[in-house]
Order: sequence, then C-alpha cells, then structure tokens
Amino acid sequence: MTITRVEKLIYGVENMKAGGNYFRDWGVTEVESGPEQTVFRTRTNQTIELRLADDPSLPPSPDPAKSTLRRAVWGVRDADGLKEMSEDLAHDREVTELDGVLCFADESGNGLGLMLEAPIETDVEIVPHNVNTTEPRMNAVINPAAQANPIRIGHVVYMIEMADREKAVSFYLDRLRFRLSDSTKTGGDFMRCEGGHDHHNLFLVSRADRNAFDHASFEVENFDMVMIGGKFMKEKGWDQDTTPGRHILGSNYYWYFKNPAGGRTEYFADMDRMDDNWKPRIWDDSPGFALWTVDDATS
Repeated sequence: MTITRVEKLIYGVENMKAGGNYFRDWGVTEVESGPEQTVFRTRTNQTIELRLADDPSLPPSPDPAKSTLRRAVWGVRDADGLKEMSEDLAHDREVTELDGVLCFADESGNGLGLMLEAPIETDVEIVPHNVNTTEPRMNAVINPAAQANPIRIGHVVYMIEMADREKAVSFYLDRLRFRLSDSTKTGGDFMRCEGGHDHHNLFLVSRADRNAFDHASFEVENFDMVMIGGKFMKEKGWDQDTTPGRHILGSNYYWYFKNPAGGRTEYFADMDRMDDNWKPRIWDDSPGFALWTVDDATS
C-alpha cells in the first residue's frame, strides 16, 4: 500500500470559461473542453478536471468558496495496495467507487480519492549552470520560452482548524502512510507521500484556523521557468498572490497566482528531497515564509 503522488485534482467552478482560460495560460495541456467539464493534463499524466460547481457527482466541501477544489485524488502504486487501503478506510468512513476512483473524505471534510497511478515518462531539460571556471554550458545559449509548461503537480495545501490539527495530521500519517518532513507549532505540518521524495506533497496549514482549500503547486524546470511562467500569467491579466521568492521550508522557488477555479496555483522549482533517513524537524515557531522575495520588478 503505497501512495506515490497526486493523480488528479477535481475542481467545482462557477465560471467554466474563466477556469479553463486560466489553466490554458498556466501551461498544462488541454484534452477536453465543454460547457460542463474541461480537462487538462500535466506532462507526467496527472489530470486537472473542472466541473460545474453544482455537479451532483462532486462531494461537499468545508470550503465556503463556491469555486474550489472538491476532490484531491492520490495515486497508489498497485492494485493490492489500493484494495488494502480501501478496506482499512471503510472501517470508519464511507468509501464509494466512481469512475475507477475510491472516494472518501479526510478528518476535516475534504473530498479525497485513491486510484492506481498512471505515470508517463517525460523529457526534462536540465540546463547546466556556469560558475567561475566550471563551464558546463559552453557555446550554448539560454533559449527564451513563451510560457511555462508544468511537468507535474507536486503538492496540495489545505487550511484546517487548529482544534482539528492532531486528528487531521494523524489521519494522513497513520492511515494513508504519509511521512512528516517539518512541523511548526504555530504554522502547520508538511508531509510527503510514502512513495515520494518531495519535501511535501501535502501541507496542512493550521494557523488560519478555518477549513478551506489553499493551493495546488506545479513543478517547472528551474527558476527561469518560474519567472517566465509568472511573467506570462501577468501579461495575460491574471492576478498574482505573491511576488517570486524562495521558501525556507522546502527551499523551492515559488510564484503564486489567484485561480478563478479555486484557491491559488503555484509554480515551483528545486524543492528539497527527503527519504526515510530524514528526521522530521519540529519548530516552536515557524522559521518564516521566504528565504528571499523579489520586489515586483517584472511588471
């Protein structure tokens, strides 16, 4: 029983046109478009589904926003693991099957799902970095790109009520076998999938003291692509939620934008990677949001 990654994100949206246009500009590949459902896919074969907010197939959400993430579906490595997890979850909550997805809710009422993973290989260009007399990028220039083309969905973030924190975190650690990377007593808990190495695939933010979806994060190749993607989004008229920067916990470059389909989306690159030799850090106070940020010099 091993969860490896985010497999699918299902949004309920009020404005299908705005949601679809946003993700087109975000750079993921459109595979289906219609008045009631629009579907996008990452380069590693993760799916983003936009459905109308009143679609009866969507689960309820504790998020008061009408447009929001309604179900995060996690990929499981094999059928035996999927069956084992389903049987365990059915002991204390309703588990139903819909279109090959085992559907249920977490301790905060967020809609979740499990399905078999279906990753595909993708080419990722690693651009060498010249430093002093180390010159791996000889006679090769940096080619400009029009917009980002996200590689994968890296993580999902929810805000939860402080009173629910212990049971909410325990559910993911004990029942879904996530690994704890960092925990801040005044902030929240960063967790990674059992079958993954990202610093976090899930972050539960308890400082907000309310239940709501916060953001989904999409990996791009490097800092340049974070900047290129964000610059393109701004030129298309989408509102940024932060300026670019580099996080402290996770160490990744970031740039966040307000998503009309719900919450925010983040471009990220160069996140810390951990395995089971990593010892979780417990912080009395959060070390902060950013190692550094950029003033809005891209406008």
